[in-house]
This record gives sequence, structure tokens and C-alpha cells, in this order.
Amino acid sequence: MTPNLFSPNRMKSIHYNRTLAFLLGLGALCSCHSGDSAESDRKKSAPATKSAPSSYRIGAVTRQSLAQTVQLPGEFHAYQEVTIYPRATGFVERVLVDRGSAVRKEQVLMVLDAPETEERLAAARSNTLKAQAMLVASREHYRRLLASNKVAGSVSALDLETAQARVQADSASVLGEQANYRAMAKLKSYLTVSAPFDGFITERNVHPGALVGSGARQDRPMLVLQQQTRLRLIVDVPETYSPQMKEGESVAFTVSAMPGKTFTGKISRRSGSMNQQFRSETVEIDIDNRSRTLRPGMFAEIILSAAGTPGALAVPTSAVIASTERQYVIKVEDGRARHVPIRRGQKSGDMTEIFGDLTPNDKIIINAREDIKDGIAIR
Repeated sequence: MTPNLFSPNRMKSIHYNRTLAFLLGLGALCSCHSGDSAESDRKKSAPATKSAPSSYRIGAVTRQSLAQTVQLPGEFHAYQEVTIYPRATGFVERVLVDRGSAVRKEQVLMVLDAPETEERLAAARSNTLKAQAMLVASREHYRRLLASNKVAGSVSALDLETAQARVQADSASVLGEQANYRAMAKLKSYLTVSAPFDGFITERNVHPGALVGSGARQDRPMLVLQQQTRLRLIVDVPETYSPQMKEGESVAFTVSAMPGKTFTGKISRRSGSMNQQFRSETVEIDIDNRSRTLRPGMFAEIILSAAGTPGALAVPTSAVIASTERQYVIKVEDGRARHVPIRRGQKSGDMTEIFGDLTPNDKIIINAREDIKDGIAIR
């Protein structure tokens, strides 16, 4: 038997379920509205937060000289250094020194062999002797003609003038041959290579049998000689500190290869001009190095005590704003900010020298920032 879908009990159950679902949805809706209202009430009741006003620290410009200690890099160079190349063409016969050898001035370092030079020197000597003999003969002939000329008509005037011209020509020939002989003798002396000063051989590039000379290709010198008992410490001093350097002033320096040890020297020479690329002046300090503790090529740190610029103004470093276009401080004038262009000088600690349109006791913003615009009110 088929059940009756429209029976009274069945209809009552459906009506009951729909009523229950409606009441549950209505309760949820009221709950959401109540939560939103509470949140809205909380937001309204909360006090509005105001952005804190900017805080400016005001300071004053002072007049003071800022002294500071500056460390600059330097390099040691030999006081004298020479690269020895051959002055005459020949073969290396003997090398009497090697790398590290201590040599004295005029000491023979190397002997070259050039047989053709010996032959040319002998020929020059022979020609000199021949010219001198001809000069002696022409002078004697001229002397006899002069003696005979005392008898009138015995010697013609032409013969006498010819003999005199011959003497002059032979005399000039002797002078020329003597000069040629001296030149060949000098060339022969070049075959013996001597030290131009006391020092140490630091490089040797030839051995016996090698061909050397102006005609041979010399990529490297035969020997390198350095004077190491006295050194030059060369340092480039920036333009800011250069005017304070004085010749004869003592300077302290340290060497990285010898930590914990401090050396001293005196300023001996100054270039007197600025390097156009680095804006610095080259200064030389002579160092007594008889113990050979230091070596050419070593690096050093020079310690300079740089006095401040007389009459300079100083401000805290934090007051200076440096952009890509300019440098300036922010002056407080009549309660408003004014940008004042400046040029920085020396720095010591947290203070910096400045140069610009400022006077002592001018008020400036110490904690300056780029977002502080020119002309804004400062409270």
C-alpha cells in the first residue's frame, strides 16, 4: 500500500523544521550585527592618535682649532739606485759580483771582452805617433827655411809660406789623431764596469759569454745597484695638510712588517707642487738605515700631527649635510631654517671645521636632515 505523502502528521513535521531553521538564521544575523556594532563603538570611543612633531636639536657655531693625528701610507726607496747597462759592445768575460754583494765605489763589477776595440785603439795610437813625427819634420823644415831666409834671395816667399802652412796642417792632424786616440781609450775603459757608489747588488741578469752592448737587444740591465744604508721614505700628503709640513720637522712612522715598533725621521725634501690627479704633494723623509733593518719597497704608515686651521669655525659633524651637489648646514634664523653652503676642513672626534657665511654663536640644527626644507618654521 502506498504511503500518503500529504497526511496531517507529515505536514506538521515539515512546518516545524522550517520554523526552526528560520529562527536559527535570525539569531546568527543578530549576533553578527551586534559584533560589528561593538567594534564600531570601540573605534569611535578610542582617542585619535596624532603624529608627533619633529624634534630639532639646536646648537651654536664655535670658533676653535681642531688638531688631529693623521696616518698616511708611504713607501721606502733606495737613496740612490742605478741600473747598469753596457756602454760598449762586447762579450761578458767575468762577473765579479752577484745578487746581495756589498760593493764599494769604483770597485770592478764586471769585465767585457772586445778584441776589435783593442785593435782600433792600437791603430789610433799608431796614427797619433805618425802625425806627431810629420809635425816634427815640417817644423824642422820650416825652421831651416827661416834660417836660410836671412840671406837675401836664397829662399822664395812662396816656399816659406808653403812650409808654414804645412806646419799648421800637421799640427791640426796631430790634434785630430790625439782626440781619436782618447776616444778609443775611453771606449776601452767601458769594457771594465765599476760601481758608481757604495751599495748592494740587488739584481744580476748576465753571465760569462753573453753578448752585450748597444747593438745587442737589452731587455733588462746587466746589474742593479742600490744604496741601502740610507733610504728615502716617500709619502703623498693631501692638499689639506700640505701647508703645515715643514722641512726638518720630525715625523714618526711605523712599518707593517715590524708591528709594535715606531721609527722617526726628518722631512728632507718637498716637491713644492700638487699632483693634479690626486691633489697631493710628494714629501721625502731621509732615513738612516746603516743597520739595514728596513728594505727598499717596504710600506710604512706615517703619523702626522696636523694642527687645526687658525680662525676656523667648528660644528658637530652631524650638523653637516653632504649631498652629491653641495655641502651645507641648516642655520636657524628668525625661527626659520636657512641652508648655508659650506666647505669642510679638518675633522677631530665629533667636530668638523667649516668655512662659509657663518659667524660664532650662530644657531644651527645639530641633528640636520636633508628633508628639512629651506624656509620652514623651526620651533
